[in-house]
Amino acid sequence: MYNLNWGLIRYALFTYRKGSASGAAEALNVTHATVIRGLKKLETETNTTLFNKSPSGYTPTDNGKLLIAAGEKMEAEIYQWKRNIESENNHPSGLLQITTTEAILNSLICPHLSSFNLLYPDIKLEFSTSYEFNTITNHAFDIAIRSTSTPPEHLIGRKVKHVQWGVYHHVSNHAGDDEWVGFNNNSAPASQWLSTLFPNANVKCSASSILSQLEAVKAGIGQAILPCFLADTHADIKKVQSLPDDFTTEIWLLYHRESRDSPKIQAFINWLKTYIF
Repeated sequence: MYNLNWGLIRYALFTYRKGSASGAAEALNVTHATVIRGLKKLETETNTTLFNKSPSGYTPTDNGKLLIAAGEKMEAEIYQWKRNIESENNHPSGLLQITTTEAILNSLICPHLSSFNLLYPDIKLEFSTSYEFNTITNHAFDIAIRSTSTPPEHLIGRKVKHVQWGVYHHVSNHAGDDEWVGFNNNSAPASQWLSTLFPNANVKCSASSILSQLEAVKAGIGQAILPCFLADTHADIKKVQSLPDDFTTEIWLLYHRESRDSPKIQAFINWLKTYIF
């Protein structure tokens, strides 16, 4: 009969989800060596190999898949228990974990956080910036605030903002109209729009985040397609063209159906309605 440590099982879960021990370490805020030791200890205790390691990452073995499936059930039950306890206590309190993007966090949420702390001093906010929805799918976070047009069906919530986009360059227009800052994720809407609207764009550099693109534009490297809520707050760049109405995105506030009555989640939602959206 195994007496397994839940902390060790979490190392296996996040290694599977992130595809590497380093990714798991970053998500869990521990060192890479800690995750490696934890996985080795778990394999020793279960007397089995849980992952096959290759240059492309960690792939679970058949026994590893069985452990991960059992661990995800345990995780869901633990989070459900936590939500039940929180619902019994009508006073909003405890840790609230929120996943969003850097642009949304820095431009829309952070400027107003002091008001939330005054209203709800017993809630501790923990933000994680990521573009992946699987973090909330796997119960790693309570709330997701994301730019999307197709929110996952298993989550509930509402659209909180319609996002307009435009073409921006430095006020001094150092680079000229023919040079661009692109997005190195081809599946990103802005990357697809650049290809569609400006097929002959001369992309001088690309970046994996909107904030990095913004900084490149501010440095005069080139122009870029940026969300107006972010770019319009910077005096050293200017909008030279608005994108057509068909080229827009939506920001959604999403959470688990079973969490709808959580006092801390409702407190955060009400605060967003009042101060931001």
